[in-house]
Amino acid sequence: MSEQSIEEINSLVISLADLLVSQKKTLAVAESCTGGWLAKVLTDVAGSSAWFLGGVVSYSNEAKNKLLTVPMEMIDQYGAVSEPVAKSMAVGAQGAFSSTLTLAITGIAGPLGDATDKPVGLVYFGIKTGDKEAASFREVFKGDRNEVRMQAVNMALLLLIEELTG
Repeated sequence: MSEQSIEEINSLVISLADLLVSQKKTLAVAESCTGGWLAKVLTDVAGSSAWFLGGVVSYSNEAKNKLLTVPMEMIDQYGAVSEPVAKSMAVGAQGAFSSTLTLAITGIAGPLGDATDKPVGLVYFGIKTGDKEAASFREVFKGDRNEVRMQAVNMALLLLIEELTG
């Protein structure tokens, strides 16, 4: 990861932290393809315990089901990398942590796809705020495994900031 990318991500985390503190909101995350990278950059900021409640790395379908209550039927029907699963992961994380804001990430970082029409770089984001219905966003990132994961973390931070500045 380049120095510029690290600086950009740190700047986004600081902006997000300021918004969460000023709005008296809390955040939890559910990650799959990013493997905890989002939680790591969030907790790199001193004082993150004031607004970051925690995260779940639900890499397997079983973890998505057991830890985030994503129905196995949903995973079987749509696949782990899908809009419904991303939304369900966000809802499950909100329930697990009682946060005011949650974000979930599920995707295909590569180097191999999943033998369907889902390409490497496909990432779904689920976001849940308060009592509002969960929303989802879809992106296809270019690059190698680490580049896809870094871009997903960056996009997650942008989506959270957008949600708070609405």
